[in-house]
Amino acid sequence: MSKHHTGKSVAGNSLAAVIELLVRCNDEYALPKIFEQELGSLVHNLLFIISRRRCSFDFLLKQYCRKKIRPLLRQVFWWALAEWFFLDALSAGSIVNIAVDHVKQQCSQREAGFVNAVLRQLLKLPRDSSYLRHFSQVPQHVELELPPELYTHLQQSLSAEELHRCAMLWLQPAPVFLRRLPGAEAAIPPGLKRLPPFSWAPHCEMYLYQFEEGASLSQVLALPGLYYAQDPSTLLAPAMLAVKPGETVADLCAAPGGKALLLAEALDGRGNLYCRDRSDSRLDLLRQNLQSHTNVEIAACDAQQPDLPEASLDAILLDLPCSNTGVIRRRPDLRWTFNRRKLQELIEMQAVICQQSLKLLKPGGRLVYSTCSVDKNENEAQVASILQSNSGLMLIKEQRLLPDTYNDGAYAALLQKK
Repeated sequence: MSKHHTGKSVAGNSLAAVIELLVRCNDEYALPKIFEQELGSLVHNLLFIISRRRCSFDFLLKQYCRKKIRPLLRQVFWWALAEWFFLDALSAGSIVNIAVDHVKQQCSQREAGFVNAVLRQLLKLPRDSSYLRHFSQVPQHVELELPPELYTHLQQSLSAEELHRCAMLWLQPAPVFLRRLPGAEAAIPPGLKRLPPFSWAPHCEMYLYQFEEGASLSQVLALPGLYYAQDPSTLLAPAMLAVKPGETVADLCAAPGGKALLLAEALDGRGNLYCRDRSDSRLDLLRQNLQSHTNVEIAACDAQQPDLPEASLDAILLDLPCSNTGVIRRRPDLRWTFNRRKLQELIEMQAVICQQSLKLLKPGGRLVYSTCSVDKNENEAQVASILQSNSGLMLIKEQRLLPDTYNDGAYAALLQKK
């Protein structure tokens, strides 16, 4: 088979795989959770592009088509636009032919004709990622590639400059960061660039993974006791809790275990760490991450109904379920799962978990309230409400990290029982 036909065959398979994954969502406005190891690199890349660029893709479709487009055809258009503007393997003619053939097989001849006509117009646009500059009136949320509901909501927590900076960052692939574990003595493998210390966790040794010849990320992570894949923002909450050897500590929303590992390291084999998570399926990974620490107890438990005795803990880490708006760069599909109803349910759950957890603290005990959200309603406003409801509680400090080149977004507040 010729190289040209092989390329078309691969592209046709990628279109079919993308459509299959999108259809599985059973919701025109959702996208699949993306797990790279389960997908080929091309399909993975296409899904990420569609997740990031769907707002502008839909804007383009509106400019060239006034009729309502049913979900399956819209998904074919997304694939074609992702191929045209962000990949360079196929000509315009090949993209049109593959899309039209797919619609003929899966839909009808009439709809294939419609896709053919619209795509031939769309693919006359110059092949570069700044395609929106060809249109005079582009809504701000489209320029920032944010759905209207999420865009409007983020305006309440971020200034216009902050929102623009975050939105541009969220269009980029997420870097891979590695923390070198305490006591690691082996030479630094190729492909790792040491980063300057982060102000919120100056004692952690952090590296940026850069692809180089002979530098395999999987090989680095397979080295036992040397490195842990971890965004620098996740260091904030454990560092703020400042656990000391000999303390009795709990991480009540512990899976998959990155923050719990930092707590166990701080205890240095003295004291006890109780790790809880309501998700049985995530406990295996938690156990794997903490297997070298013998003073850790792991069990399934819903943090809304903790199983530990009252007034038994010196310190608690609450890395709460949240909207995850600080990690959109890492999980671009979050744009399409956000809604205010879900957010309100999360805020109510966060408050319940925090109130229940406070009962477990000894007098003078510490609790860090933590999210990976940039939303003030989940962060500063939530902590203010908790303080108002608990007169015996003090706010020691709080910090919000906005997404930046070398970190995701996060928030943490250190509370102490009087």
